Amino acid sequence: MRRLLAALAATLVVVAGAAVVVPAHATTTRVTASAYVQTSVVIGTSARGRPIRAYYRGEEGAPYVLLVLGQMHGDEKDGIATARWIRDHAHPRPGTGVWVVPTLNPDGNARGTRTNGRGVDLNRNWPTSGWSGAGRGSRYWGGPRPGSEPETKAMIAFLTQVRPDRIASIHQPLRAIGRGGHGKWEKRLARFLHLPRRHLGVGNPSGTDSPTLTAWYDTTLGEHGAATTIEYGARTSHRYRTKVAGRGILRAARIH
Repeated sequence: MRRLLAALAATLVVVAGAAVVVPAHATTTRVTASAYVQTSVVIGTSARGRPIRAYYRGEEGAPYVLLVLGQMHGDEKDGIATARWIRDHAHPRPGTGVWVVPTLNPDGNARGTRTNGRGVDLNRNWPTSGWSGAGRGSRYWGGPRPGSEPETKAMIAFLTQVRPDRIASIHQPLRAIGRGGHGKWEKRLARFLHLPRRHLGVGNPSGTDSPTLTAWYDTTLGEHGAATTIEYGARTSHRYRTKVAGRGILRAARIH
């Protein structure tokens, strides 16, 4: 984001092999005379043509940025409420900012399905050493090729530009904070979200990297930050998925 907002008027995001001009989809509001801004961009479109939106709140050019992804699987709804609460209520402290993507899977969200509009599990589609195309037709199919889906491509392009310092990717229903080698960040998430820490695997072969967003980021752009999976329980209260989780993620990232 700190690289994106600094040149927002001229920035291109490459999505599915095409250049999409961000300003055509962006609105920026300066909240005060300072460099605090609120921004909305369309980072790409889904397999069925639905927009994938990202929202920013915080200092323009902030040296420390959090990204919150509310949903990747369309039948895991509660993280969207968290993302929207953060979008609407976060007040990042000076020197920080937060990007919010309520859903990466608007097709699955509309249909209530885990997979995207082409039947691909987006959290098995990331181009890592552990990607597999086995299981076509199942709800865990990783797609015809690694990184094949427009949603994955859009997020890869966006993350490559934004390079957040912390990523919180919200899922359900395993009720845990994923252990991924980011001890202090993970422990803060566990404490503020009242969740245990444990390994969250996807069944990829031993010695390979999971074909997930968090594993891809850690292995590809990990020098820029840490990506962690948050798993809510199957059911959460309205208060938990809004104020408790929203504030907890911001506090864990030291944004709020």
